[in-house]
Amino acid sequence: MKRVIPAYRNLSDILQDACDKESDAEQFYREAADMALDPGIRSFLLRLADMEKDHYHMLRTRLEKLKAEQSAMAGIISSYCDGS
Repeated sequence: MKRVIPAYRNLSDILQDACDKESDAEQFYREAADMALDPGIRSFLLRLADMEKDHYHMLRTRLEKLKAEQSAMAGIISSYCDGS
């Protein structure tokens, strides 16, 4: 199956989409764990959910850092352009 990749405008869009997908995956694994009858399978699914949660936080941190950098750069450029 070939995956359709959306036309992203920038890295922020990619990171936001990745965060959304990680969050969805975490929810999927937690819901599957709730339905699992076998304790071993339930435990495995909960570990997968925790991994997705970690991925989400890693991506969210990078996204927030990127946005802060972009905001700082925009401020620098704006002050430079306003000063001339």
